[in-house]
Amino acid sequence: MKILLTNDDGINAEGLQSLNTILKSEFETYIIAPDRERSACSNIFTMRDELHVKKINSHTWSVNGFPADCVSLGLHSGIIPEVDLVISGINHGPNLGDDIHFSGTVAGARTAFIFGKPGIAVSVNTDHRPSQFFHEIGDFITRFVQNNRFSDKKYYNINYPDLPSDQIKGVKYTFLSKRYYRDRYIINQDSSENEYRMLLDGRIETREERDSDGHAIENGYISITPMMIDCTDYTELELINDRNG
Repeated sequence: MKILLTNDDGINAEGLQSLNTILKSEFETYIIAPDRERSACSNIFTMRDELHVKKINSHTWSVNGFPADCVSLGLHSGIIPEVDLVISGINHGPNLGDDIHFSGTVAGARTAFIFGKPGIAVSVNTDHRPSQFFHEIGDFITRFVQNNRFSDKKYYNINYPDLPSDQIKGVKYTFLSKRYYRDRYIINQDSSENEYRMLLDGRIETREERDSDGHAIENGYISITPMMIDCTDYTELELINDRNG
């Protein structure tokens, strides 16, 4: 099996490099990843501007773009052979619930899905730092790939607790939790009275319903969420159609 790896933490991120080290012992792996951190970039594509693609070695390239650019290049530009699967991560921090709409990590897997390839996003529940358990996460992903048949009907968002394997309670297939973002901005003003605002930090509150991804992670389970893209509200659509006969 041929696997394309990408991420949003950048080409040198420990999570990406650790995952590649483990996967390449079992699969033929290629890395195409951003040349720097691109967190929270979602599905941004670079259009009408040049992408600078730097070859690191025969299986690794860095790009001055975003995860979606990296996946598109891997699938469409002929840089690498045709792959069977795209894996994005391991992200240095969780991607739970509504995070998936902002996450560059999840966007890597979603872009693969859009282009007809199976995709997996992998994140670990750290406070946006490397985990000492990257190797164990890589072993889990290796088994997950070996033991599953992937199709182009869905993609997966996997979140792993920042715990040693003997403290992992198991695996749960989950739905997305609800996340509430309480952002905080700082405000600066120059001499001409122009005002500048910069997102400084904030907090995230998670509604951890039973069997949600947030609930699973907080209780020591690996969360696997099968996902699709269709955002149609079919309940509302059916009600409208019924009203209109």
